[in-house]
Amino acid sequence: MNNKVKIWGATLIALTFLGSTAPAQAAGIAAPPASVGVATDIAIPASVLNATFGDEMGMSQSLASLKGKTVLVVPLLTLCGDTCPFTSANMAQIQSKLAAAKASNVVVVGITVDPYRDTQNRIASYLKLISANFDIWTPTGSTTAPVITKAELASKNPVGTGDTNPNLSAFEKFFGWTVQVIPQGNPPAQDWLAPYKPLTYDINHSDGFWIIDPSQHVRFASGTQPAFTGTLSKTLATFMGYKSNIYKSPVYKGGWTPAQVLQALSFVDQKKY
Repeated sequence: MNNKVKIWGATLIALTFLGSTAPAQAAGIAAPPASVGVATDIAIPASVLNATFGDEMGMSQSLASLKGKTVLVVPLLTLCGDTCPFTSANMAQIQSKLAAAKASNVVVVGITVDPYRDTQNRIASYLKLISANFDIWTPTGSTTAPVITKAELASKNPVGTGDTNPNLSAFEKFFGWTVQVIPQGNPPAQDWLAPYKPLTYDINHSDGFWIIDPSQHVRFASGTQPAFTGTLSKTLATFMGYKSNIYKSPVYKGGWTPAQVLQALSFVDQKKY
């Protein structure tokens, strides 16, 4: 599966999404370099805080319920055959480091950008597959069906419609995420989950990570791809078309690493993780 990925540079994020950067901070733990992302200080609107989701356990979730905690938010989907397996593997490393540091006030959350397919059961299966120690949320309420018409398929850069949900749309608008239904490759990839059916569409989406402070302000934003090193799930490595599931060097060089995210979290909390 060739999942096209929208890449945002740090400067573009600052100009088009957040619109401003954080005020100068007294000497302390520094933010990661500008190549990773930008420090900022933007309050999250009620429409985003109160958007409702469900986790892999079926429990109701929202950013509003996490007030008082520092939150790492990452967009992904379970049927991404390009960057998301590396993203989720990085997230697992981050959560393990936070657990070792006894950072109980930090929450790691993945937000699916494919709510039509990413049901509670699928997300639970994905987290089990990767032995994850964090949550993935899928929006509650009605989600429209993905559609790619013959006319759209005939265009130079075909983009379909659907796979939209009002709760997720609030996140996409605020965080500036690009999410598009696009055609599946030919031959189509097969689902990693039984009954292993061929996939019928793909999702073009933004990458990166966002950090929200306990007062529910966005304090750091990154739009880079994940740079993963380590051992990935064999199932997902095969799903992506790799012969090995061991990555001694990152596929996406220059992308964000767990160490950089931990530095950004340390910067926001002014506490070493």
